[in-house]
Amino acid sequence: MNKIVFLILFFLPFFGNSQSPNIGSYIDSGVKFYDEHNYNAAIQQFNQALKLDPKSELAHYELALTFLAVKEYNQAIQHCDMVIGSKGKNVLAGYLVKGACLDELGKTEESIKLFQQGIKKFGYDHLLCYNLGMEYYRIGELSKAQEIIEHGIETKKSHASSHMLLGYVLADQGKKVRSMLALNYFLLLEPSTKRSEKAYALLMKQMDGHANLDEKNNGIINIRVNPDADPEFSSAELFLSMLAVNYTLEENKDKSREEMFVENNQSFFIMLGELTDKKSKKKKGLYWELYIPLFDELAHANVFEAYCYYISGYANEVAGRWLDEHPDEFNTLVEWFKKRA
Repeated sequence: MNKIVFLILFFLPFFGNSQSPNIGSYIDSGVKFYDEHNYNAAIQQFNQALKLDPKSELAHYELALTFLAVKEYNQAIQHCDMVIGSKGKNVLAGYLVKGACLDELGKTEESIKLFQQGIKKFGYDHLLCYNLGMEYYRIGELSKAQEIIEHGIETKKSHASSHMLLGYVLADQGKKVRSMLALNYFLLLEPSTKRSEKAYALLMKQMDGHANLDEKNNGIINIRVNPDADPEFSSAELFLSMLAVNYTLEENKDKSREEMFVENNQSFFIMLGELTDKKSKKKKGLYWELYIPLFDELAHANVFEAYCYYISGYANEVAGRWLDEHPDEFNTLVEWFKKRA
């Protein structure tokens, strides 16, 4: 036999093995198909990866995500269980995907128990807390939802969805002041989405208060007091109701609703700042340690007007035009936050 032919035949198996796809290439290919929404092709690739390594945590996780995308929830759960039972880096994500599948199947109680288990294992991860809070919110367990979402925010303050959900949970409990603080923070983080538009509408509804000026009866101010008002912020809620009268005063008749929002919001934040007893230990908790210090400082800065228009710009055309016409003020606001960070 020709020596060259012999050598080619001898080394051919080695060349073939070096060029055959490995588990990483199958997973990479599957992710590419997933990103292109070609889910059937993605599933085929991930299954090929499992043939090479049936215990591959990453392949099971990617299959779970893909089956979730095609609404094959029970199959997704099977792969999530493989992920959760492993010691890989996607275990926490496995809890989140499985919880989403259980929710889609209407198994809310199972989903709640799963997220509770995840929190016991990983602590107050913001995503686990957010998802558990959402489940509590859906079944009307508002106080439980509030507590767990607050824990999540303390873990990651920049998670906009948690502030938004907290704002709704608090509003449904009648905790207006707390809700407005959470919604302001959400709009600061996410001012220009469909979610922002709804959050802004809720913020403005709560800002309107429950007071009116009775001009026919010697200018008496009538205030409807919420009997279930949040005790910790009862004075702030009363002040908030008083602010609603400002819209009816003669001195404000030529001011736009947007201008009144700036004035009332600023007064509201300054008043909250004054509730903190600076001569003793500061009050503890999310509202006193995160929200109020930030907004009190902001209310005393020369950027507050820009801030109000910034959080209003997506939902309010007048505010949007103001931002377009005042780029310098907006840039000053950005710089203020950069220095504070």
